[in-house]
Amino acid sequence: MDDNTEFTIKKLQDLEKRSYNNNTFEFSDFLTIAEASEFRKVSRSGEFFGGYDMAERRVIRFGDPEELGYEVPYPIDCVKISPVSEKFSSAVTHRDFLGAVMNLGVDRRVFGDILVKDKGAYMFCLEHITEYLCDNLVSVGRNQVHVEKAEFPAETFENNKEKITIQVSSPRADAIIAHVCHLSRGNVGPYFARQYVQLNGALLERPDKLLKDGDIFSVRGFGKFIVGETTGQSKKGKDNIIVFKYC
Repeated sequence: MDDNTEFTIKKLQDLEKRSYNNNTFEFSDFLTIAEASEFRKVSRSGEFFGGYDMAERRVIRFGDPEELGYEVPYPIDCVKISPVSEKFSSAVTHRDFLGAVMNLGVDRRVFGDILVKDKGAYMFCLEHITEYLCDNLVSVGRNQVHVEKAEFPAETFENNKEKITIQVSSPRADAIIAHVCHLSRGNVGPYFARQYVQLNGALLERPDKLLKDGDIFSVRGFGKFIVGETTGQSKKGKDNIIVFKYC
């Protein structure tokens, strides 16, 4: 664990204690996959949420609504970033949106996932920064943009999937990732070592983990996937597995 992660874990433990001692809800900033996984090694307290079900960067809320007797929502907003002129706008990437926000001096910890859609994007952020983003984020790449608070169209992203059929000897994580990311088995290992692989919202460090129908995994730089059903075996005895890639 590096020094920054260790410092984050200590801050989370302080929030956890404050919530318990004062009987209040306490919220963290957005956490990386690695930070969330490290915290889970020392505590099972708190619930993670990043604005939508498959979020990679997530906020942890300490405090149980049933025990406290009331509910407090996560202080997360969704903002929609749209080109002012769709017709005359150029293509933009996740890096363009990330760079534009960072260039405003916004701390990376106060905003979460950025989901690019066509020439725009949906971004999750802590609610105290929403107004600032709406007023000050005026360009992404070469495009002039408009920013507004919006409802996240979850169904649009959920239904936008590419179907991939692969053949593997075993539904090991490294075997499936090698096929869907077009990597050799030897080149998959470093992605686990660098903590670039996530399974069902947690860091995955075991290449030999067996994946099953319904598992959601992501590989940094390659996207997010969901494991589908096994549809039988090939003539060589390999499993035919359907995997969907979120586009």
